[in-house]
Amino acid sequence: MIQEAAKNGEGYGIDEFDSEKEFRKEIKGSHSFAIKCPDSGSFLAGVIIAVSKFYRGHGSIADPFVIVERTERKQRLGEFALRKSIEFAKRLGYKGMYVDTFSNNVAMIKIIESIGGFVQVGCLPVGGKLQDGHVVGSVIFYCNFVDDNNNVVNET
Repeated sequence: MIQEAAKNGEGYGIDEFDSEKEFRKEIKGSHSFAIKCPDSGSFLAGVIIAVSKFYRGHGSIADPFVIVERTERKQRLGEFALRKSIEFAKRLGYKGMYVDTFSNNVAMIKIIESIGGFVQVGCLPVGGKLQDGHVVGSVIFYCNFVDDNNNVVNET
């Protein structure tokens, strides 16, 4: 699904991972979950909660990979998946979450903004390359999960 999304310029760059092997190396040790249709058992969406590469500390900041099957979009599955990834990341002991998305991924930006708790912390002029060769920027958001005493808060 990620390769298909990259080919269609839907949140992943065509040059983001050279191979499936490289992608699997990137997410090794991550936590993942799938959203499946209760009737057919078919895959609708999925999330991988990886350790963020933006944080230079000891791996306490989450970075979710959210993907929704193309035929299942516009049914709030992306929002559901991101909300669940926040819930699971807190349970797993992460202190916060970075979410980065291409600047042309309007649907994901709307989801992040509608959930609340996220602050836009940056933009990259070169986020990735699309199938047609155009380069698109990235928008980076952060949500803090802890209070001043380093206790996880559940208000997101």
